[in-house]
Amino acid sequence: MILEYSVKNTYSIGEKQTISFEPTIFNENDALHYIDVDGKKILKLACIYGANAAGKTNMAIALNFYLNFMTYSFYSMRPKTEIPFVPYCFENEKIEDVNGEFELVFYIFNSDEGKFIKYNYFLKLNKKQIEEESLSYYPKKLPRLVFKRLGQKIEWGPSVKGAKKSIEDIILPNCTVISASSKTNLNLVKDVFFYISNRIRKYINPFNNRVSQTLLEKLDTDKSFNEKATGLLSLADFGSVSNIEIKKETKEFDSQESVIRQASVVHKYNGKKFALPLGLESAGTLRILELVEPLIDSSLSSMSIIDELEASLHQDLLESFLRLFIELSTNSQLLFTTHNQELLDSGLLLDDEVWFCYKTDEGNSVYNSISDYSGIRKETSRKKLYQAGKFGALPNIDIQSLKDLFYAKKN
Repeated sequence: MILEYSVKNTYSIGEKQTISFEPTIFNENDALHYIDVDGKKILKLACIYGANAAGKTNMAIALNFYLNFMTYSFYSMRPKTEIPFVPYCFENEKIEDVNGEFELVFYIFNSDEGKFIKYNYFLKLNKKQIEEESLSYYPKKLPRLVFKRLGQKIEWGPSVKGAKKSIEDIILPNCTVISASSKTNLNLVKDVFFYISNRIRKYINPFNNRVSQTLLEKLDTDKSFNEKATGLLSLADFGSVSNIEIKKETKEFDSQESVIRQASVVHKYNGKKFALPLGLESAGTLRILELVEPLIDSSLSSMSIIDELEASLHQDLLESFLRLFIELSTNSQLLFTTHNQELLDSGLLLDDEVWFCYKTDEGNSVYNSISDYSGIRKETSRKKLYQAGKFGALPNIDIQSLKDLFYAKKN
């Protein structure tokens, strides 16, 4: 489970910004919102509001980028390949030399110890190479070093056993130690790789308008998954849906055979069945299919990242999705962005779970939680406070100047 993560010099995030899943207070009445990690409470949700272009999405895609780079860079990068890192550039002319930073504090269940153990991971990189990388863990109260990397030089902690030179021999300047550890027997490091790689779920954005081949494969090969997806569509009032049919076709790409899947949603009306290709289904149907995975995997230890969760969804369906996730989740977490102000007074979000993003005059995105603001009464409408500008993160629209612009007469 992620306790918190921090980002610096990435996308529109210049100064270090942190999104925390650690509650400031614990209320027994809100027990469903927390994951219990050996007595430590961790929130299941983090929701980010903000004006357009303020940077709310950037905090989500930054987490997605770093988690994927942390785990898969050994497999995706080639020698001397440029790292697909997007630096904060509003204060820097030579962006190729800008170092982005990522810090992740998380818990992993250790079967040998029989308990959850806290880890702290740090990564500093630019478009050319990794400058620093380190991993520490807390088997007791004090941290112990697993490794610390400066450039290509790696310092190992005393607890690390195994062929450490095997990593030193294969590591590249543009891939992480965590990713390379999957090819070794260094359990302390490899445990982190498998935890993060198994935990990451896809980043879901509102502009796909299509269902991925990965999801179609799951619908095709996992009968239980297909039944739940079908039931969700039907019970969520998307018509009388009786089945999701998958057809497979083998195609050849670059002398290699690949299986391509296409889906049809089977509707039943007046005793007759009609199979509609996904291309003829509504945007809401496609959106719900994308959201099936986070719901079904909510009983697992997963992290889902969703941009503009409300896209193409009716308000009741949006709230039903969140309510289901909160109730079904045992070890899962969800980070999402939204413009939907109704959620603020829906009773579905705690103050600790709501973050507001605004952009400074220098172009830097800043993030604050409702719990960072003092003097807010429990019974006060969060929506009205937001609309009144209490939390910032609102668009500053000069409507009169816009009218002057569009109604201006030509000289």
